[in-house]
Amino acid sequence: MIFLKYKQPKAEYVQFQRLVLGLIVFTSVLVENIYFIYAFLGLSMISFLTTMNYSPTTLFFKLYKFIFGTYMFRTAAQYAHSYLTYRLAEIFEDIMRISGGILIIYLYSFSPLSAWIVASFMGIAMLISSFFGFCLSSLMYIGYKYILGKLRYKHE
Repeated sequence: MIFLKYKQPKAEYVQFQRLVLGLIVFTSVLVENIYFIYAFLGLSMISFLTTMNYSPTTLFFKLYKFIFGTYMFRTAAQYAHSYLTYRLAEIFEDIMRISGGILIIYLYSFSPLSAWIVASFMGIAMLISSFFGFCLSSLMYIGYKYILGKLRYKHE
């Protein structure tokens, strides 16, 4: 994120990235294969470094449009506001995904069942985020900002 100028991503890019990453996590649970979590973690780290506008999922989305001349899907205008991200929210979302992937891999090293339980919740949350625009990472970010505001208020 340091090297590229930040540009707010289109709602379709955000929705597609959440869908792809949620499907990867959910697939890992269904087939019980930790390598899907490694792929999820790798894509999340690349997205963190390059921003969502230049992430592999967005590049695939753009390639599809280039080849077929149309987007895979369009986010309806009345729902587009649900997928808007800003620099800090995007950073927070990437950090949450990266830490979730690391947590799953760590849990898998000594308790595969607990790793699959966490991955199930994470995959479902990401798919809900993709389909309905309700993102748990964004909710955590709002909570973080609220707590930070309260702490600042107490110190003044």
